[in-house]
Amino acid sequence: MTETTTAGRRTITGRIWLFGDDMNTDVIHPPSFFSLDPEKVKRGLFHGYDPDIQPNIQPDDIIVGGRNFGCGSSRETSIRAIKLNQIGAVIAVDFARIFFRNATNNGLPCLPLADPADLAKLTAGQRITVDPYAATLTTEDGETVTLEPPGEFVSEIWAAGGLLQMLPGSAKQ
Repeated sequence: MTETTTAGRRTITGRIWLFGDDMNTDVIHPPSFFSLDPEKVKRGLFHGYDPDIQPNIQPDDIIVGGRNFGCGSSRETSIRAIKLNQIGAVIAVDFARIFFRNATNNGLPCLPLADPADLAKLTAGQRITVDPYAATLTTEDGETVTLEPPGEFVSEIWAAGGLLQMLPGSAKQ
């Protein structure tokens, strides 16, 4: 369940899909699923890692990873697969810079944990609520985890639904 706040800003409530360190973009979305067909791209999410993940993802589920999430290639297919599966946000200890920029440009909130030790408080399948703009994550037990706050421009990109949506004359979604 997602709650829309002011100016397109929203909180995201979903289940955690938990991954470790160095989650590579080719593992997030294997090259064998590169396609212009959105359904094929969608099916490829984490397929080489575990083919049972993608069919079980629900809208607004949240990916949580360790260090260097999104390392590897600069191809945007991993972001496209995440967006097609309606993942609400990605939380990690830290991100590969190009993954972070690609995600931001496509309107996908990516937030680093303010304290990497907080990763131990999160478990696979746990329901959480993420407020990307307040930079907080709240567990179903009411525990709040602080995330690194995004800059104002990044927040504006997320709220717009992506960088292209901010261009004059673009069709707002």
